[in-house]
Amino acid sequence: MNKLLPNVLTLLRIFGSGVLLFLAPLKPPFLAVYFLCGVSDILDGFLARRWKVSSHAGALLDSVADFVLVAVLLYVFIPYYNWPSWILIWIAVIALIRITALIVCRIRFRKFAFLHTVSNKATGTALLCFPFLLWLFGLNPTAILLGCLASLSALEELTIQIVSAHLNRDIISIFHINKSL
Repeated sequence: MNKLLPNVLTLLRIFGSGVLLFLAPLKPPFLAVYFLCGVSDILDGFLARRWKVSSHAGALLDSVADFVLVAVLLYVFIPYYNWPSWILIWIAVIALIRITALIVCRIRFRKFAFLHTVSNKATGTALLCFPFLLWLFGLNPTAILLGCLASLSALEELTIQIVSAHLNRDIISIFHINKSL
C-alpha cells in the first residue's frame, strides 16, 4: 500500500480538480475540496520521498496534477472576479513563460517537464492560500503577491531549462545547477 498511496493521492488531486468545476467558488464545499487538493499536493511527494517510492512516473503524474489544478483554478476564478486588465495580462505572460520553459525543455531534453523547485513549491503554497489571502488583503494585493511569486518561479524554471546541462526535475533552485556535461 505504501508504494501506491502517493500516486493515489495525486490521482485524487486530479479528480478533486474536476470536482471544483461543479462547485460554487469560495463556498464551504469548494474550499473543502480546494484544501484537500492542496494537502494531497503536499503529501504525495513527501510520502513518496519518505517511503523511498519516488518514481519518474510519479513525478510526471504530480506535474500533470499540478497543471490540471492550476488550469481549473484559472478557469474558475478568472470569470468569477472583475480582474483589472493588467492582472489578466500578467497571468497570460506567466503562462507564456511556463509554456516557453516546456518547449525549451522538450527541445533540449526531448521531454516535457515541470521542475520541483523551491520557488515553484512556494508559488503552489501561496496559490493554496489564495482564498485566505483574498479574504485578508483583497483582490489586487493578493494578485500582486501571487503574480510576483509565479513570475519569479516561472523565470527561474525557464532559466534553468536554458542553462542546465541535463534535466533534473527535482532541482532545488537556479543556484543548484550543474553546468558540466
